[in-house]
Amino acid sequence: MAYGGYLITIMLMALYEKNVTVWMNAADAMLGVGLPVLLFSLVAYSNMYFNLALSLAVLFQIGYALVRSWLFAPTLALISSQMLQFYKQLSVGKSLLSISAAQMQWVIRIWNDYQAGIWVALTISAMFLGLLLFNRVSPIPFPVKMIRFPYPIVYLFIIALGLSLLHQHNLLGINLLIALSFMYLLQGTGVLSFFWSDFFKKAKLLRTLLVMAIILNYPLLVLIAFIGVLDVWFDFRKYNRLEETSESNPD
Repeated sequence: MAYGGYLITIMLMALYEKNVTVWMNAADAMLGVGLPVLLFSLVAYSNMYFNLALSLAVLFQIGYALVRSWLFAPTLALISSQMLQFYKQLSVGKSLLSISAAQMQWVIRIWNDYQAGIWVALTISAMFLGLLLFNRVSPIPFPVKMIRFPYPIVYLFIIALGLSLLHQHNLLGINLLIALSFMYLLQGTGVLSFFWSDFFKKAKLLRTLLVMAIILNYPLLVLIAFIGVLDVWFDFRKYNRLEETSESNPD
């Protein structure tokens, strides 16, 4: 109900303001966030196909992010330019702002070039955190330790890697790699949770320290994503065997 009220409000603002930025925010709310969450909810809690639901939601977000970066490219470039000008005005005579204008311009360029992948990474992270919070109150919790994306997605990962090596398509390839890497980061997290969740349930302080270390340590995030990719072939949790057992034993 609250989300529906927010959608109505943002749509009315977009119609009244007739501003491209407001339209972009409306599209993000309705298509980038609302529709994937609705898709996940319908598939996951109607048929209990949690992994399929998560895969569809994430793939939809990747597709939307690519379309968003193309459709709203002038608007995003204008926002970045305004941010740079604002920072220059803010930093005049203030030594506390240690980031130079050149460094800020570099950050904005990175954001402009890879904003599709970054946007997907942020939305996937937010969705995953939302699932963890939802599990605390849901009578049917989402099985985090069994997160596993369909095998064909690895071909998309290989295609993205190939595109990133081609000069004329490297931006598309890198954006896809960023987005897909966060998918496999979730799968790697599921692998670690499968083997260590029982231990860390008892050692809560150690679990908190480990989570903080992972979040703040980029190489660890890459390692966990790499574990997720390897799980596609090595099936560390013997996921396929578990599926066969559950199908042969409906009780």
